Amino acid sequence: MAELDLEYMDSPVYIYDTDSNLITNTTVIGHDRELMCIEVAEGLEGIGLGTTLSLLIVHSSGVCELSGTLEDESLGIYRVALREEHRREVRTSARHVLNASAVISDMITGAEQETINKPLPVTIENMSKTGILINAQDMDLDMGTLLQIEFKVGKKTGIIYGEIVRFVSLEDGAKRYGCQLYFFEK
Repeated sequence: MAELDLEYMDSPVYIYDTDSNLITNTTVIGHDRELMCIEVAEGLEGIGLGTTLSLLIVHSSGVCELSGTLEDESLGIYRVALREEHRREVRTSARHVLNASAVISDMITGAEQETINKPLPVTIENMSKTGILINAQDMDLDMGTLLQIEFKVGKKTGIIYGEIVRFVSLEDGAKRYGCQLYFFEK
């Protein structure tokens, strides 16, 4: 299915300029598939109409990258016309810097589901169409572990499910885990 045909209502959206600098992270409050546009209520103040934007939308089927143009602003609601989806090979999928606070609330290691009594804090450093990179201080997680990661965008909470597919240990004791995305819940 083409990414322009998906439903984006209430989905978190990260909006970047054409140089991949984060402008805002917010939530889609309106989506018109016929007119191919979304609406957001915050974060685009001071951005000129006609500005080209890159969007990373986290929706119920995964994550997609789209190009768009800030088309209109009325009463604090910003309409972004969606122009095209970015088609990239998996290995060259652009990584968008998020540095978003999140928590691991559940995990499955092998055949065992482990409910976590106290959510484990992590940072989602970046996200692409296919995965996320999390930074976990002093946390040892196994390759192949399926994580349930909760994060907030504005007033909305989202849940990402991802499998750990790579690991890097940093000199300061932090550990980075690359996770392949499975799906997202709102």
